[in-house]
Amino acid sequence: MSNAWMAGEIPGTSAWDLLRIILVLALIIGLIIVVLRFIGKRNRGWWMNRSLRSLGGLSVGSNKSLQIVEWNGRIYVLGVGENVTLLEAITDPELVADLLARHEADNAAPEAALPAWLRQWGKRRQAGASDASGDADLPAPSFEETLEHRLREISQRRQKVEQLLEDSGSGNRTDQT
Repeated sequence: MSNAWMAGEIPGTSAWDLLRIILVLALIIGLIIVVLRFIGKRNRGWWMNRSLRSLGGLSVGSNKSLQIVEWNGRIYVLGVGENVTLLEAITDPELVADLLARHEADNAAPEAALPAWLRQWGKRRQAGASDASGDADLPAPSFEETLEHRLREISQRRQKVEQLLEDSGSGNRTDQT
């Protein structure tokens, strides 16, 4: 056996070979990401032809979750556990269109497929660049923030209507004894 082989070196390899291997590996990973995005867009298009579409969900415990679905131009917030409970229904066409547009914009963003740590790193780099250039643009609120805000508004309106109904109901009653 040669001394190079016994020293742990593989005959015929160099730094250029290692660099070429890393570049090919990066190309393969890039192709996998492109294929996964393509498949995701095709599946999203398939669901758009359906009348029921899931907009997202959040686990709130073991076997319990909060789901947001669109059905026939309306958005429903459902509590899912041992049974399914309707928590909120958004039927205002303008509000539904606005929320769906924000949802589509959030999903169309290329950073949605990036891992969280990579997004944070990119935000730090952008923050450093914007501090240097003096940009003070505020980001638009996300779909979740907008939905939460709208749900809170609807809940407050419902409470006001209930209060007005109680007030008018007690004011109209007369004691007829």
